Amino acid sequence: MYSSISNRIDWLRTQCDATVLAGRQVGLEKESLRVGANGSISQLDHPSVLGSALCHTAITTDFSESLIEMVTPPCASSSASLEYLTGIHQFVATQLPVGEMLWNTSMPCIVQGEDSIRIGEYGDAHSATMKHAYRRGLAQRYGRMMQAIAGIHYNFSIPDSFWERWAELNSIQYDNMASLRTAGYFHMTRGWMRIAWVVPYLFGASPAVCESFLGENAEASELDRLDTHTRYARYGTSLRMGNIGYRYREDSGVDLSVSHSSFAHYMNDLHGHVTTEHPQYAKQGVLDASGNYQQLNANRLQIENEFYSSIRPKQIPEGDQMPLIAMRERGIRYLELRSLDINPFEPTGLTEEQLAFLEVLMVFTALMDPSPQDAQAILRAKHNVETVAHRGREPGLTLETVDGSVTLRDWGVQLVDALAPLAHWFDQQNGTDLYSSSVNTQRQRFESSDYTASADVIDQVHSSGSFFRFAMDQSTRHHHTLTDSVMDEGLCETLMVGASESMLKQRQMEAETEGEFSDFLALRFAQLNTPMTSTLMDDVEAIEAQLFGTEHRVFER
Repeated sequence: MYSSISNRIDWLRTQCDATVLAGRQVGLEKESLRVGANGSISQLDHPSVLGSALCHTAITTDFSESLIEMVTPPCASSSASLEYLTGIHQFVATQLPVGEMLWNTSMPCIVQGEDSIRIGEYGDAHSATMKHAYRRGLAQRYGRMMQAIAGIHYNFSIPDSFWERWAELNSIQYDNMASLRTAGYFHMTRGWMRIAWVVPYLFGASPAVCESFLGENAEASELDRLDTHTRYARYGTSLRMGNIGYRYREDSGVDLSVSHSSFAHYMNDLHGHVTTEHPQYAKQGVLDASGNYQQLNANRLQIENEFYSSIRPKQIPEGDQMPLIAMRERGIRYLELRSLDINPFEPTGLTEEQLAFLEVLMVFTALMDPSPQDAQAILRAKHNVETVAHRGREPGLTLETVDGSVTLRDWGVQLVDALAPLAHWFDQQNGTDLYSSSVNTQRQRFESSDYTASADVIDQVHSSGSFFRFAMDQSTRHHHTLTDSVMDEGLCETLMVGASESMLKQRQMEAETEGEFSDFLALRFAQLNTPMTSTLMDDVEAIEAQLFGTEHRVFER
């Protein structure tokens, strides 16, 4: 399956030294619910001692007031990013209200109905109102339960020195680095989608869920019952990535797929979704009975962030620029992997071994053979992820490829065997055995699902008697570990200063807020009024034509 990529890996090992990837960066975003002493979702405000959820760069909230998001800056290595994330965890744990702790699993518990999940509040500035209204829209479209699920986002960027050599490898002529970089990252995105099922299989850790989360969810009928309060998928790996996790409403009658056949098609599809009215959402209305915004607009997607995908190309907006416009003008700056469950056995929710494997896997996708993703490929990728999420440890499970069915075990073993030389190169360049060790560990997990995180969770849930008891015990233990450990004084000071400065910045923003929110919103969305075309997108299309051959210059859906 991966015989042809070996030549590309050999090229990297023989023609490139450590400098070609020396500037790579890793960033982490970890979500965790605040819960009370009984495990219920906290009803308290986001602690002011942690700073402004609107303005703090390291500590914010995601959907709900209780869903803290801890964000590292881009770091020079996986270990540095994990160390920084650990420091944020320590700081947050010591500042929480008495009796509160971070719930260290992806699936929540205990959920006392939709109303127990408070939508995040961010203040009175127009940008704060927009964040709150967007979340009201998510609640209206998908329900608050789904938004209580937590996860980890892994951000990865590759230095331009690599893309320059990548262009040589693929005999690509290019006019500017932004276009080359964008074509390269989008090539990685397509490659990643073909193997996206690997993450929920290896690192999925949400095969069980509290009954209180399911409510009237009809999809839960396929889950087995462990006790009165716990449901689980016998061979599941990541219910968070399955049909009770993040997903669009399938009764809406609107196709929300996004083409990955080319960067231009991807951008045009996203643009269409954020500018095309959805009949059902239009019927619900943008304003509620009190005249407040209950969604930002009635479009298929309120904003591009509403597009759910296991991996997402990203660009850093400037000022009030919309992310889609930023990517149109300056291309892709990094990739955001969104499919990582929280590892309940670790205080920060993940390990250095996981991060090392993801690093190798990311570079592997850059070296994969060029292959446009048509609509059938997207459907296969989606099918494989959902199959693994619910049945990943099932003996003899098969997945779909362009050449037919293959067992998960065989595919996985072939993949890690192809990764091994690349991992060895990483070790040589970094003076470690971490990368090869990580790949070897994943090989064991493909050979026997008993070694996966999801298998460990099921065993522990059975031993504890319920998902709640297991998650409660793990979260309590990790809380004590975090609060009892010695924190880096410099990072602690940085976070404390950041909290204070973020509160001042929010007050300044509120003081400077003028005019009506509706005018602010109209001005922001006016950015989307122009067609989704640019010189950069034309240049990327020319590079993709070189990758796939001129006959593929315009891809068909």
